[in-house]
Amino acid sequence: MPRRTPSLTRRELFRLGALTVSGFELLPMIGPRNVRAQGSATPRGHVDSVIFINLRGGPSQMDTFDAKQDKWTPADFEMQKTPQGLLWPYGLMPKLAERLDDLCILRSMEAWDTVHSRAQFYLQTGHHPSPARNEEMPSIGSVISYESLESRKESDFLPTFVAMNYDPKTMYGPVVKEGNLPVEHAPLTLDLERGELPFILDEKDRPSFDRRWELLQKLDGKRGQLSQPSSQRAHAEFAAYAEGVRRMMGNSRLRETLEISDADHERYGANAFGDSCILARNAVAADAGARFIMLTHKDWDHHGNIYKPGAGLYKLCPELDNAFAPLLEDLKAIRKPDGSSQLDRTLVVAVGEFGRTPGELTLTGGREHYAGAMNALFAGGGVLGGRAIGGTDPLAAKVTDPGWTANRPIYVEDVTATLYSALGIDWTKRLTGMPSGRDYVYVDPAAGSGYYQFQEIGELYS
Repeated sequence: MPRRTPSLTRRELFRLGALTVSGFELLPMIGPRNVRAQGSATPRGHVDSVIFINLRGGPSQMDTFDAKQDKWTPADFEMQKTPQGLLWPYGLMPKLAERLDDLCILRSMEAWDTVHSRAQFYLQTGHHPSPARNEEMPSIGSVISYESLESRKESDFLPTFVAMNYDPKTMYGPVVKEGNLPVEHAPLTLDLERGELPFILDEKDRPSFDRRWELLQKLDGKRGQLSQPSSQRAHAEFAAYAEGVRRMMGNSRLRETLEISDADHERYGANAFGDSCILARNAVAADAGARFIMLTHKDWDHHGNIYKPGAGLYKLCPELDNAFAPLLEDLKAIRKPDGSSQLDRTLVVAVGEFGRTPGELTLTGGREHYAGAMNALFAGGGVLGGRAIGGTDPLAAKVTDPGWTANRPIYVEDVTATLYSALGIDWTKRLTGMPSGRDYVYVDPAAGSGYYQFQEIGELYS
């Protein structure tokens, strides 16, 4: 079967030889410190990894996962009741309709913010943005990396936190990285639209790479003799990161993890998002250290032409459908030694930063930003599928049924607590000694418009 094998160009070889790729942790250096719990949470710790699909831009809830049919709904959306009793746009996402037994839809979510950059920061950190503290706050993936240091195996060769297809130079802001955590907890960032998979080293290039590596060690030898503690720490972090790159590139299993067969490329939609889903599948199946993988699916910001043929939802929904459905199918088919499936050991989440305005379309044929209702999809990791949690009014404009024990809308903080819990992380923990003088609480109860008891969404599992 033909395979799409990433290769290392001479330019990339030189770049990696100089070790200027995006930083990530592979060689454990220091464990979590200055950490203490403040509550009585009991995390589940029942999954190995999370695949987090960032639907950047904010999908329109009434046209997709909280489907409503009204006079403005195009006939070819084919809104029909599923065997599970859910209204679903079969004309847009027929493959996911077949996987609904694996999916639980949160239909009682609300957003705190409707500005893309602020809402994306919220989505990636689970925290309200604060100009005075944004630089010190780590992303969810970096916290997971920080908490996972002591559990990494000697055989792990993949970074703990991987972020794919998030182009940073847009109105959405940059991908949020490690904040004030050590630099080795930054994500490995890949842009598959640009073909950025530079880590496969052809055997013919290995002698050249090894020579450059040797030369680098000689040139950098003096750095370890720096007198200032801050400089010594920076050198130690750099050295750990550099050694991690070398170890990953020297692992014989890396090639099979990053390879994409032509058949899979076509089956997942033949685009960058589909390819990222394939790599996420490969990474979690490899059981090689990847714990949080964020995949970005772009362009859900439909201010105009949302129903335009060949564009808007007619483009984005099939892309999601063609990649998300086979991802679930393949994870379910991969069997673990104990008889469970890879999907049983992987929590898959898809969510955007907010919803869209309900009712009639705007004059430009679109829907504006909206905080009053939004959705999230959960699958795997013991999630009970084939249903929805919560509900909204006939226009998907207002949460009318929270559908869970907190008896309020679900927020990003609750989703964040659920991710941490699934991975065995106490979401009430806090990091002390931050530059601002304030503790960093993994899930901060002070958010949005008040003080909340954010918690794991236990109803996902029952």
